[in-house]
Amino acid sequence: MGVLVIVGSTNPTKIEATKRGFRKVFGSVTIKSVMVDSGVSKQPIGDDEIVRGAINRAIQAARKERGAFGVGLEGGIVKYSFGSFVKGWVAIVKNGQISIASTISLPLPDRVVELVLSGKVEELEDAMYLISGIKNLGEKMGAIGFFTNNIYDRIQAFEDAMVCALAPFIKKEFY
Repeated sequence: MGVLVIVGSTNPTKIEATKRGFRKVFGSVTIKSVMVDSGVSKQPIGDDEIVRGAINRAIQAARKERGAFGVGLEGGIVKYSFGSFVKGWVAIVKNGQISIASTISLPLPDRVVELVLSGKVEELEDAMYLISGIKNLGEKMGAIGFFTNNIYDRIQAFEDAMVCALAPFIKKEFY
């Protein structure tokens, strides 16, 4: 069976990113997914809210089976004085220990951000559908894949963050 991992989401990209990240680190893994409530808004804005959503998901997932890794992945929009970006955070929980790491961030066009912030659409995925014509983009390549012509996609971004969030579980003696 290997390492048991429970993902707090049924989104295929989040499940695949988790599977890839954990396999890189542990080899044999069993992945289960469960629907949980992130406890944050449908479209998180800012690192704090995105991280809170990822941690909430990971904690709820970890509670599903004793000794399992609980994983939460949350994406959102971050605004800085120099621009707005799409970004994700990964949280991993095991036996009460929590570790987080972020994905890369990709600059978003102003018109996409304004659609979301103005309330014309509910979430980034809706804005992306309006400009791309691709339904359920967040379950596929994500905005990252769309804006990079799929050179780098949402799965890769979350996979990289997953490996980084696993650092405290890889090098336990340092954490």
